[in-house]
Amino acid sequence: MNTADTSGVQWRWLALWCLLLLPLALLFPPIPIDETRYLTAAWEMFNSGQWLVPTVNGAWYSDKSPLLFWLIAGGWKIVGVHTWVARVEALIVALGMLLTLRRLAVRLGMAAKGANTAMWLLAGCLGFTVFSTAIMFDLLLSLCVLGALHALLDLEAGKWARGNVLLGVMIGLGILAKGPVMLLHIVALAVLAPLWSELARQHKTRWYLALLVGLLIGVVIALCWLLPAAWYAGPSYWQPLLDKVSGRLEHSFAHARPWWWYLPLVPVLLLPWLLTLRAPRAAWAGLWRGRFGRFLWCWWVVPFVAFCAISGKQIHYLLPLLPAWALAGAWLLQQQGARLRPLLFGLLALLAGLGIATLPWQAAKSFHLPVQPAIALIALVALIIAIGVWWVWGRDARGLALSATALVSAAMLAGALSYLPALDVIPEARFVKQELQARVPIAHVEWHNGLFGYTGRLHRPLPWISRDKMIAWCRAHPDGVLLTSDRGAEPVGVTPFKTWPYFLSGDHRIAAWHAAQVLAAASP
Repeated sequence: MNTADTSGVQWRWLALWCLLLLPLALLFPPIPIDETRYLTAAWEMFNSGQWLVPTVNGAWYSDKSPLLFWLIAGGWKIVGVHTWVARVEALIVALGMLLTLRRLAVRLGMAAKGANTAMWLLAGCLGFTVFSTAIMFDLLLSLCVLGALHALLDLEAGKWARGNVLLGVMIGLGILAKGPVMLLHIVALAVLAPLWSELARQHKTRWYLALLVGLLIGVVIALCWLLPAAWYAGPSYWQPLLDKVSGRLEHSFAHARPWWWYLPLVPVLLLPWLLTLRAPRAAWAGLWRGRFGRFLWCWWVVPFVAFCAISGKQIHYLLPLLPAWALAGAWLLQQQGARLRPLLFGLLALLAGLGIATLPWQAAKSFHLPVQPAIALIALVALIIAIGVWWVWGRDARGLALSATALVSAAMLAGALSYLPALDVIPEARFVKQELQARVPIAHVEWHNGLFGYTGRLHRPLPWISRDKMIAWCRAHPDGVLLTSDRGAEPVGVTPFKTWPYFLSGDHRIAAWHAAQVLAAASP
């Protein structure tokens, strides 16, 4: 990055952006079941000292690559075991994405003002802000994708050696972050480079050889972990890994949804810019032209179509595509007649404020919790934002991005505080730890996704049994305790002796049952 580019980075405003999200990083509980599962994988890695193969509940965990778990466990080694460590790491990765995107915009020919606009469009994007402190793999993957795009621009600039090495490192880290999906995000842009790169058109053979070299470097980096892990854990680890990679393309193991599922959700991801950005038709028509436009289209169209075709769908899978759309918005705002209109955003802030104000009563009604009316005061943040956007702020991308970030942070914090008893499984996990330490036979009915491993700081896994083995287990352990976290797993005809509110259960609860009472109810 050159000196002029560095001086154009708006550091104090980026610091404010981070500060607005810091309450989420520090106060948000681990959200079941994804975040609790990933934290449990990191906890078991940290607790056991075995960092090669991830485990959840003591079993090999082949669903995800290990880079996120390594970072979390490494952070715990430095500052101790806390949830905020993982969230602050996520926020650092998000900040890295903003800076990397800004630099990418400069390299694609944008002036400093346009590059800053692209950065702020991403920073204020709902789909980005919500996941900026989330303990998930997609931020890491997105940063690796942006790094790989820089590698392609190095190749285009004739910096073959640096481009090869950087491309390989980014591919390798991307695979370690979230698996082969890394390739899906860059293959079209790399292979279709003659459409947007003069050098790739003139030196096609050398270009594709460079891509092959970068791919080989990346695969070697990934294999440096995968081969030892497969040898150490055996077929019980690598066979499910292969099955998931091949099977998820056509028949999802989870989150199977129709091909059009993403289409109505993309506008939600792009809030508030979908409401505020206005550009003439000529500007939209010109977006696909030239090197910049063709680069963007090659970047996001093929992956988006592929994600629509793949049966397994989750909204955060589209996170690596948001920087492309932010760049498109920044380009549009540089065209004559384009502008940001904050009025609708102010209205959105008011509606969000009304929603925030009702959260304590919604939570109390859904989970039979005591109402906490003080939380409704957080709605004042939304009111201040709405008034400020109308009268003082929000006349440029930075102002609106900071306002949107504050609004999302306030809404998520209010939601977490309102629903905290149903989100936070620490009380249940403490109960599990207490029973295990007292050597009381205890088991969870059906797989629990490591729900209690990290939250209870368990040093040995909580056993689980299938529902059809419940009576047999109770006969073998009549003084034992069963736990359930889903309506379909609960025994019939018996009342639990202890319950906790839980938002993912059909019965809105996690329940504990005495094995003797379950047996008595099952007896003819």
